[in-house]
Amino acid sequence: MLSLHRQQACALLLFLYALQFCCSVTTWPYVSRAQEDKCPGPRWNAMCRSCCEYELIRCKCPSQRTRVGYAVPCCRNDIHQCDPCIIHQGCNVFDNCKRCNNGTWQAKDDFYVNGRYCTECRQGWSGGDCLKCGEVIRRPQGHVTLESYPVNAECDWTLHVSRGLAMEFRFTMLNLEFDHRCRYDFVELRDGDSIHSPLIGRYCGDKIPPPIRSSGDSLHIHFVSDGYNNYDGFSATFQELSVCSPNPCMNGGICSLDTFKTFHCACQAGFTGLQCENKAGCVTPQKPAHGDRFLQYENGNIATGVQYLCYKPYKLRGVSRRICLSNGTWSGTAPTCTRDTDVIRKQCPPLSQLHHGYFLKVIGSDGAIKSVEFSCNKSYVLSGNSKRTCQLDGTWSGRQPQCIKACPEPRISKLVRQKILKPQLSSRKSPLHRLYSSLHPHERESSSSIEIAQGELPTGFHHLYTSIEYECISPLYWYSGSARRTCLKTGKWSGRHVTCLPVCGKLSSKPQNLAQTHWPWHAAIYLRPSDHTSPFTGRTNRQGDVFSEDDYDDWHQKSMEETWHLVCSGALVSQHAVLVPAHCVTEPGQSLPNNMADLKVVLGENKRLQHMKVSEILVHPSYDSTRFDSDLAILKLVEKARISEIVSPVCLPRLQGGELSVNQAYITGWSVARKHETHSQVAQTGMIELTDVLQCERQYTKQGLPNSITDNMLCGRQHPISSSTVCPARSGGIILVPTMPQHRRAEESVSESIWELLGLVSFGYNLQNCNPHLYTVYTRVANFKNWIENNLK
Repeated sequence: MLSLHRQQACALLLFLYALQFCCSVTTWPYVSRAQEDKCPGPRWNAMCRSCCEYELIRCKCPSQRTRVGYAVPCCRNDIHQCDPCIIHQGCNVFDNCKRCNNGTWQAKDDFYVNGRYCTECRQGWSGGDCLKCGEVIRRPQGHVTLESYPVNAECDWTLHVSRGLAMEFRFTMLNLEFDHRCRYDFVELRDGDSIHSPLIGRYCGDKIPPPIRSSGDSLHIHFVSDGYNNYDGFSATFQELSVCSPNPCMNGGICSLDTFKTFHCACQAGFTGLQCENKAGCVTPQKPAHGDRFLQYENGNIATGVQYLCYKPYKLRGVSRRICLSNGTWSGTAPTCTRDTDVIRKQCPPLSQLHHGYFLKVIGSDGAIKSVEFSCNKSYVLSGNSKRTCQLDGTWSGRQPQCIKACPEPRISKLVRQKILKPQLSSRKSPLHRLYSSLHPHERESSSSIEIAQGELPTGFHHLYTSIEYECISPLYWYSGSARRTCLKTGKWSGRHVTCLPVCGKLSSKPQNLAQTHWPWHAAIYLRPSDHTSPFTGRTNRQGDVFSEDDYDDWHQKSMEETWHLVCSGALVSQHAVLVPAHCVTEPGQSLPNNMADLKVVLGENKRLQHMKVSEILVHPSYDSTRFDSDLAILKLVEKARISEIVSPVCLPRLQGGELSVNQAYITGWSVARKHETHSQVAQTGMIELTDVLQCERQYTKQGLPNSITDNMLCGRQHPISSSTVCPARSGGIILVPTMPQHRRAEESVSESIWELLGLVSFGYNLQNCNPHLYTVYTRVANFKNWIENNLK
């Protein structure tokens, strides 16, 4: 009787609550009341509650029950119940939206109707809904990556390699929604530089296709996702085909590239050598006792395999077949023939079904099951023994495994520190659940957390709802990505990939004065010069460069004794790249770069120097060696620079081009000593005043130097209040500017400022006494910001 009354009371409450909801009287937290019946209106309070992850909610007005005509993404609460998105604050639904329209998810928002969801997109995405991405890449080799893409996205990439060469494109990861015709989420490859080029193939699912070769020097990649499911995305690499075209491998060997200019051959069985030119073979194996062996031949008389058998009543113990490896040895170990008549093997009972997985049975020669190997479905991980063997006593070895849904641990670099937090789930209830619980407190749930399937997981996997917190291991690096990621019930991690990048433009300590400042990005560029090279600029002396005959003879004598000579200053702009004037690293009067082996970069100070080899010299394509226009080059380093308090990169200008907003800057250059040794170089720092380039033109015309000044140049000379004298035309140098407002004393703001690279010393009228009133021309770095960043990727 009591149970009947309780059921009637519960039914009555449900009816009243539904009536209040339909009449729009009850107010739930963060949900607005209905404003009007005319659809669509500015606000709605009836949201669909039947939804699931990665689907859209179709909403209707409360009175007329007509569709509003727009859709919003569905949200889930912490206990995996479907909630209206309208009660969730913030912009976290849009992965690519760095900042949404007004920062809320309340009913007052109307940006779904207006069609502009975001005001700022995260890097790599564009458009009002941040669903566009892609770029044009012109490089001999590189990669294309798309991680955790949103729904309704569309991206296009165009790849270009050197003219006249083809390229090879390889998928390294592919995880898109599967369809046998790839109609929903897919990647298209086209043999050319546009979306109208001939179609090579359309790909989806997670099966990686074989390498793809273009017929020309360009490929077009077109990616589309529909409005429902999204997956991990894809990543791929491409590189020019030159060394392996045509195939240098002989006797059916397969050529593959190690780097852009080297290769190796995978030889067929029976051949060895760099190009598979040598015939090889394995020594004929012995026959097993109480058995025999049969050789298998290919390519004439070269044995490539052997098959073993045993005479009755003996049985084979070990592998029945071995193959001849490329190093001239047989795979595995030789089997034996044994007689086992005393032991009678009992049959093992059937194993229980493996949920979310499957197993493969290994049948013996007598028809009995010898062992079982277990595997799990996608997104599940095997906990326990992966193989169980039927023992002689009729029992199975090990214990029955289980398949647990888990997430593989995200890969991070050595610069990232992580802290793993145990799974915790707090119980959340809908308003109806809270109302019922308040009326029946004695029937509340006994546990405040949801039971999670537990079990030992292999290394590198974590249970559902496990969280990982990330931070950079040093304040010398800044953080990019999600500070905390959680293993979701889909087997994927929330948030975005975590990276730590070096902080740019920061001084680690405040110097006593400006002259003693150590700029951690100031690099010294050394060269093994030829006889016609200038000892200070690394190029043939131009008209106006004055060196005494004694200075030249002294330099020439020392050049015969010394190996390396300091030629100019550079600026470290990333861990693997240094920015320098192009005239320092090119042949005199030409745009042809020097030999990379004759250049080296030195970073740091005192005894903590880093000597870096150069792997590539990128001279700006517009560099004019006669007028020194676009006097800029990038030195790629063989190894990354070790970031520390004395070695860190400088910031590039914030914007490309634009008007010059400062009239003074700091210059630092090397004071070249008589001994051309690394440890004897002393950096000097001073101040310069920037002026109109017309002043430089007038000065050079007066001195008989008809140099034309372009917009890519800056003009400046020593500032009257500079505490030290720096001679740019002799020692070269870089000019810097702080982004924070300067204080009364320049030295007081050095360590607090963020420093940007303003320019590089290009050329000037050089006198032996270094007249401070003479102007020097600098390469204006801001005009080349886009070119620099594109070549640093």
